[in-house]
Amino acid sequence: MILHRLDIQDFRGVDREEVHMPPRGVFVIEGPNESGKTSLMDALEMLLEHKASSGRAEIKAASPVGRDVPVVVEAEFTIDRERMRYRKEFVRGKRTSLEFPESAKVALTGDDAHDYVRDLLDRRVDRSLWRALRIAQDEPIGQVEAGKGMESLRRALDTAAGGADPTGDDTLVTRVAEERNRYLTARRGEPTGDLARSESRLADARASLDDARAKLSELDAAVTEHAQQTAAHSSRRSSLAAIESEVARLEEAGRTVADSRDALRVAEVEVDRATVAHDAENRLHRERTVLVARRDEEQVRGAELREATAAAARRLEPAEVRAGVARAALEAAERRVSTARARVDAERDAREQARRRADLSALDSLLETLGAVGAELAEKEAELADADLPGGAVDRIRAADSALREAVVRSAASAPRVAVAGEGLARVGDETIDASEGWEREIVENTVFEVGKVSLTVVPAGDTDAVRRAESTARVRLDAILRECGVGSLAEAERRERRAEALRADIASHRRRRTDLLHGDTPEDLTRRRATLAAAVDSEGEASEESTREPGGTGDPGAGAVPDPAAESASTEEELAEEELARCRAEDRAASAEAETLRTDLATRNALAAEAAERLQGCEDALAAARDIAPDEELAAAVERTRVVVDSTRETADQARSRLDEALADAPPELLENARASLAVLEAEERESASAVATALGRVNAISDQGRLGDVAVADREVEAAQRENDALWRRARAADLLHRTLEQRRSEALRAYQEPFHRAVVELGRLVYGRDFDVRLGEDLTILSRRIGDVTVDYDSLSGGAREQLAVIVRIACARLVGDNGVPVFLDDTMGYTDPSRRLTMGAVIAAAAATSQVIVLTCDRSRFAGVGSARTHVMRRSRATRD
Repeated sequence: MILHRLDIQDFRGVDREEVHMPPRGVFVIEGPNESGKTSLMDALEMLLEHKASSGRAEIKAASPVGRDVPVVVEAEFTIDRERMRYRKEFVRGKRTSLEFPESAKVALTGDDAHDYVRDLLDRRVDRSLWRALRIAQDEPIGQVEAGKGMESLRRALDTAAGGADPTGDDTLVTRVAEERNRYLTARRGEPTGDLARSESRLADARASLDDARAKLSELDAAVTEHAQQTAAHSSRRSSLAAIESEVARLEEAGRTVADSRDALRVAEVEVDRATVAHDAENRLHRERTVLVARRDEEQVRGAELREATAAAARRLEPAEVRAGVARAALEAAERRVSTARARVDAERDAREQARRRADLSALDSLLETLGAVGAELAEKEAELADADLPGGAVDRIRAADSALREAVVRSAASAPRVAVAGEGLARVGDETIDASEGWEREIVENTVFEVGKVSLTVVPAGDTDAVRRAESTARVRLDAILRECGVGSLAEAERRERRAEALRADIASHRRRRTDLLHGDTPEDLTRRRATLAAAVDSEGEASEESTREPGGTGDPGAGAVPDPAAESASTEEELAEEELARCRAEDRAASAEAETLRTDLATRNALAAEAAERLQGCEDALAAARDIAPDEELAAAVERTRVVVDSTRETADQARSRLDEALADAPPELLENARASLAVLEAEERESASAVATALGRVNAISDQGRLGDVAVADREVEAAQRENDALWRRARAADLLHRTLEQRRSEALRAYQEPFHRAVVELGRLVYGRDFDVRLGEDLTILSRRIGDVTVDYDSLSGGAREQLAVIVRIACARLVGDNGVPVFLDDTMGYTDPSRRLTMGAVIAAAAATSQVIVLTCDRSRFAGVGSARTHVMRRSRATRD
């Protein structure tokens, strides 16, 4: 298969891309990432594999986002020297067409065209080789299993090995495998089909024979079982009589236990009642004792609090005197500080007025400068508004101009120019011309030239009208864009764009200067600040202005100002007064705090003493009320009386508990429950054994010889017939399995014979990259197991990513060279990314080695990776819509 041309329209982010490919050699498709290189391969796969009417997800994903247009894929290719033009429109329209440009065959459309191409690909194109020789960008670069499935490569290796594959084209192996699989499973060799059914028949026949023999011996077993069941029934009846006697004895003892338990329950109730009464009397006695102790404690605490209150009153009197003296000193110091602060404030107001006047002058100057900068900025912005073009306008004009130039060039190339010179008249179409005057014109349609009796017809290229229309369309589009942007030409648009860029730089500079002048403020903030300063200055009057011109009161109170003795004296006086005030305030706080602490302590002690007196009175009242109800001696006597009753009831309960323990020791409840459970079990077993005896006797009476010996003979004959059938099927299965294994062995031998020519082809290419010491070791499936350079051998899985990438390309080029004209294109999508620059030149020689017999298509974003490929042709991808956006 040879690919000549591929044209895609509105495929993912690609508006339109048409690629013409040479039938032989290396063809490089170059473009940046996301320019649509991989989309070319995906579009070709979609064209060959899917119907135009398919609704698969990958077809929907190919439709451009936001545009309701068909996805168009068209390709020209040759299969078996027959050239075809194959086109499909997906998503919208859903049309299919197949033309034969170099043949008289009738064009096909729809499913007929799709089925024709699929059938041709299945019959004439090695699809497994197509997949193996393609390296996709988004798939890992794996090895080529050259010994599996690729029919065209196997024929080429067979020719190179100088022999013929004894297994042919796998048809014989397939038929033998099918015959073997009729009897044995492919993976585990277990019986299946007729053999499995024969095995099942033989097993069923043997089971029937065993069943017939078992039924013949069933009568003897029934007699034996009847005897055994009769003996078991007699044993169970004896055990049942013994357990019934034991249950009666234990039930009589259980009634005695119940009477003892009732007596114990009554005695325990009397104990609980006596204990409750004793606890109540005991609680009343304890409460009376606690009440007397609390009354005594409150008497002692009240005496202590009264003594502490008197001591606190004595400490408070001198503290209050000290606090009064400190407060008088503090008030005098505060008056002195107020006088000093008034003098300092007067001096400060004078200096503040001078500072306001200076700030007002600075603000006037700043506002004037801002006005000038703003006027220049407005002028530049107005000029930019006149010169600026809409966003992307220049790029659109430039693209339209480029498209027009391309259309003009194609138009000039498509239409032949004919010149007529000489003497005499000639006829061109319906026009008669004089050759002596000269005549020259481009021919855009079939034109007949008649000179005398000679007639000459000039036929332009088939696409001249389309090219002319494309030129006219490109010119109209360029004029429309120029009118829309208000310019006369591309040069004028570029001049306006450069002027706009210069104006933007000036505007940015003026804006930065205005920002620097404002220092984070706004012009409104500065105007309001100036109005505030002007109002403050105007409100002072003439008297204040005179005071600010006195020495020490003008100018900024910073460096260089003349010291003012009056201001310094007032400040010193204020500082001394402040120090005196701080000292007096500290003394006042200390004296006040001490007096307040002592007053708080006295008040607290008074409150505690009053509270203690109230508690003592409460205790006295509660104790008197309790004694009125019951004297202390009477409570003690009640406690002793209830204790004697408790001891008496506990002794009675202990005697009842001893009698219950003696009864339980003689007949524990567990023995009675176990005996009853055993009685129930034995009764059930006795009934079951009686039933079993009757059943066994019934079987003995029912079973007789019912022709079961004949059943055994019939089952024996069925086993012999099933065994003969099974043996015959096993002989055929073993014969088919032996033939299949023999053919597989011979094919393995053929594959080993293929290793030498395949090894030679790989080593020949690899030495271009690694030198004459390069060698590889191949497996039976012709995959690379290890690589050797000189004395160093490395397993394939241990090689670096770059080395595996290089070997993958080398193996695919070797396959393409071996297959030659009967092969398929080799696709290399974004390879050489892991290969260092020093080996890219030698890898270029490897890829170029396939140019004589194969078609190699390289897709890359970096043409320098394949600079070492000699005589390679290059196609540069136009920018896709996604890239332009």
